[in-house]
Amino acid sequence: MQEVLDTHNLEVESRSDARKERIEADAAWELMCSADSIVVAKGKKVETHVPTEDDREAILKVVLGRSGSLRAPTVQVGNVFYVGYNDALYADAPFVNG
Repeated sequence: MQEVLDTHNLEVESRSDARKERIEADAAWELMCSADSIVVAKGKKVETHVPTEDDREAILKVVLGRSGSLRAPTVQVGNVFYVGYNDALYADAPFVNG
């Protein structure tokens, strides 16, 4: 993730350490429930979810890790969340290609 930021000269407005600041299911949903979309890296695939249209539990299943907290990295750009990491997710992200 840091390589993507450095390559495209992107600055992070705020950052937290997922090991120290765990975001559990209810807090993750509260954070993301009004997003325009949630784009998730799942293996080599990229999935897009819309909280107003898709099932809460289905979204939480892909954005939470095995520990039950929000996966890292999670990036919010405007009203869109990007969760997880793979090259395809960030290759198509408008904030990278802008």
